[in-house]
Amino acid sequence: MGKGTIEVKKKCCHSQPPCDSCPIVLLRKLLRDAKAEEVKKAKKKSKKADKKKDAK
Repeated sequence: MGKGTIEVKKKCCHSQPPCDSCPIVLLRKLLRDAKAEEVKKAKKKSKKADKKKDAK
């Protein structure tokens, strides 16, 4: 198996607590990570814009 690949089950087993290889849990985790990355980029962009305003 290559690096960075994630094994995903075809069906969710509905275990409690949910396992990390169930598709719903995995998608939720990936979306959360993507949203965090997006927020981080937006903060960086606004900080850069503020810096440009202050320089003028």
